[in-house]
Amino acid sequence: MVDLVTQGAEIIKKNMQVKAIIFDCFGVLYVDTTKAYFAEFPDKRTDLQAINVACDRGLMSREDYYEAVSTITGQPRAAVDIAFKREHTLNQAALTYIAHSLKPSYKIGLLSNIGRDWIQDFFDEYQLHELFDVTVFSSSEGILKPDVEIFRRTAERLKVLPEECIMIDDTLANCDGARLAGMQAVLYQDFETMKQVLQRLLQQNVH
Repeated sequence: MVDLVTQGAEIIKKNMQVKAIIFDCFGVLYVDTTKAYFAEFPDKRTDLQAINVACDRGLMSREDYYEAVSTITGQPRAAVDIAFKREHTLNQAALTYIAHSLKPSYKIGLLSNIGRDWIQDFFDEYQLHELFDVTVFSSSEGILKPDVEIFRRTAERLKVLPEECIMIDDTLANCDGARLAGMQAVLYQDFETMKQVLQRLLQQNVH
C-alpha cells in the first residue's frame, strides 16, 4: 500500500506554515457514487466494503446489494435507490469538511483539468461559488496538470508561496507535479484516508 503520509510529509518545509489547500475536481470533489455514499457512514465502512467485494465477485445481485446497503446504513431503500441513481456524484463529505473544518483557517483553491463551460454548470448546480477563494482551470490557462506552471499560478492567485500549499489530487502524476512546484501533496483514495493524512500534515506544520 502506498504510504500517503510519507508522500505528503517528505517535502514539508519546516519553517513554512500551510496557508492554502487546493483540491482537484474529478476524483476528489466529484467521485463515483459508491465512494461518496459510503463516506457518509465511516463507522460502517468495513461492512459496506465487504458487500462491495461480494457484488464484484458475482455473489450478490444488484437488488440484494441495495437491500444490504439499506440494512447496514439504516437508510430507507428508496433513499438508497436515489443515491445510486447517478454514476458520479458530489463528494458531500469532502465539501462539508472543507466548509466547516478547513475554510475558517485556510485559503481554499480548486485546480482542475476541465473545460470552463462544464465547470460553470457544475458550480451553478451545486452552489459552490462561495467555497473556493481561487479557481484555476486548464482550459483557461492553456496548460494542464501536471505542468508545474499551473500549480505555481494557482499559488500566486491565492497570494501564497507554493511551499505554503497542499494539493489534493487523485492522480499520482499530478501530485508529483505539485511537489516539483514546491507544494506538499496528498494522493486522494477515499475521504476518510485523505482527512487523516491531511490532518497529520497540518499538525506537523508550524502554526
